[in-house]
Amino acid sequence: MSRGGPIGKGGVDDAEDAEVVMHEYGHAVHHAQVPGFGTSVEAGSIGEAFGDYLAVTVGAHAAVKYGWPLKADVACVADWDAVSYTSTTPHCLRRIDGDKVYGDRVGQVHADGQIWSRALFDIRSELGARTADRIIVNAQFGFAPDTSFTDAALTTVATARKMYGAEVAAAVRDAFRAREIPGV
Repeated sequence: MSRGGPIGKGGVDDAEDAEVVMHEYGHAVHHAQVPGFGTSVEAGSIGEAFGDYLAVTVGAHAAVKYGWPLKADVACVADWDAVSYTSTTPHCLRRIDGDKVYGDRVGQVHADGQIWSRALFDIRSELGARTADRIIVNAQFGFAPDTSFTDAALTTVATARKMYGAEVAAAVRDAFRAREIPGV
C-alpha cells in the first residue's frame, strides 16, 4: 500500500500519480514471482526498490513511445504525489540515483531500498533498458521471500551470466559492488 494507506489517501490522490500506481504494481509482480516476498527488511527493501525502479522506467518508456516530453528528472519517483508534502524542488517521494551504500542501511525498507534501486538504475544505464529489464525481472524468480541483498545480487549476476554471458554479468556485479553489497 502507498504511504497513506489504500490508493486515494494522502495530500494528492495517490491514484493521480501513475508512478505510485506502477510502484504498487511492482509489489504485485514480486508476489506473483515469489509468493510472500518481502518477509525480511532486506527483501522488503528490494521490493520497495523494484517498485520505484519500475515506476520511473515505465514512465520513461511511455514518454519515448508516445512522444511525450521526458520528465526533466527521470530518477525522481512520484513527483506529483510528493508535491503535497515536500518543500524541495523537484518534489520526490524517493530517488533511484542516490549515493547510499550497504553500510548506510537503517532498517527501514523505503530508505534501504534506495541502495538496491540505485544498483538497478546503474545496470539499466550500463546495459540499456531491454537487457537490464530482462535480467532484473528474470532474476527475481530465483529470490526467496526473505532474500538478502547479497543473495539477490548473486542471483541477479548469475541470471545475467546465463542470459548474456560473462561480460554482461561483470557489469551487473559492478553495479552491486558500487553499492558495497557484501559478498558480490
